[in-house]
Amino acid sequence: MKVGVVFGVSELANPKDFEKKTSKFLTELANEFDVEGGIFVSIKKDVKDAREEGIDFNKVDVLLLYPLTGGTENALKEFSIYRKPIVLFGDAFNNSIAAAVELREYFREHLIPTTMVKSFDELKAALLGYEDMKELLGKFLKMRLGLIGRASPWLINESFNPPYVHISLKKFYEYYDRVTDAEGWKVVEEIVARARNIKEPSREDLIKAGRIYVALKNIIDDYKLDGFAIGCFDLIGKIKGTPCLALAMFNAQGIPAACEGELNSLLGMVIARRFFNKPAFMGNIADYGEDYIILAHCTAPLISSYVLRSHFESGIGVGVEVELPRGRASILKINGRKAVVAGVEVVDRERSNYRCRTQMKLRIEDAREFIDGTLGNHHLLIYVDSEELADLLSELGFEVMLY
Repeated sequence: MKVGVVFGVSELANPKDFEKKTSKFLTELANEFDVEGGIFVSIKKDVKDAREEGIDFNKVDVLLLYPLTGGTENALKEFSIYRKPIVLFGDAFNNSIAAAVELREYFREHLIPTTMVKSFDELKAALLGYEDMKELLGKFLKMRLGLIGRASPWLINESFNPPYVHISLKKFYEYYDRVTDAEGWKVVEEIVARARNIKEPSREDLIKAGRIYVALKNIIDDYKLDGFAIGCFDLIGKIKGTPCLALAMFNAQGIPAACEGELNSLLGMVIARRFFNKPAFMGNIADYGEDYIILAHCTAPLISSYVLRSHFESGIGVGVEVELPRGRASILKINGRKAVVAGVEVVDRERSNYRCRTQMKLRIEDAREFIDGTLGNHHLLIYVDSEELADLLSELGFEVMLY
């Protein structure tokens, strides 16, 4: 196991005062693990200089950060860019633990699994624990997510600290304009043929939906994305179309795709696909009662019978009305480092003309309590066991509430 080691020293302190201490620490650590680095940093520039000098923490399994003094938080937090599990070592002197506690919260807010220890035995156990979880954490930390456009302005609780690739809508339109009508029709022709019915959309609408799909597929390939969210409502005014059908196709094909530019929902979709190989239905809470919740949206994975409709709010483009399977499932809401999970049973399909096109009724115990405690609107319906999902999220570092 390769451990990258960094010592933090305040600008007010002299690194030479800590040489004996750190030398002993590194010697003891090297008896157990393969050590990389062992550098001192005081300011952000020190982190940049280390990279330029060829110290490559991308090749380590875990980062071990040891703030020898307080006042080192701003330099050490820069190591979040490596997206590696982190162990923070703190001792009882020079405000070391105080800095470690502050840093721990910063890294956890950026969804980086982080443990704080204060003895060598604890350190060894933490490092070996991460070694056991190497494959699991690697799949989580190496996700490459994209945001095309912006998050919809009504998502007032949307916050997202992990890194993502931002792609402007201007760039999307450049991709879209390069797609021909023939290419657009080709990718939706089979989807159209399999539809149980086509209500509002015209052939022109379907071609436009296909062109959106091709443009997005090319962006995924060019930017090497594992999943993406798109600010979909902005497309309505510009090209008189929506990506609802494209997102439904991608989610059925194994490429997580979220609407309204919501990265928290995208993160949940990627976790569902990467760890359970399941698609997720991202829906609005449309109604609830004592023992049920209704989720509704205009896009859903095309994994069962469907009707092609228009987008509900605008009456434009191509939405989907999918009859998702009945049976046991989970609903998930992620907001930052917090997650809410509940076991549900998908019991029926709803057909109101005053909701988004795909509408599913979910049986849940104490629905009102769940609604009172959840973290915002959009929820994911995933056909996995709720306890397994909650356990996984806990291992990945989320604070999980299981209903």
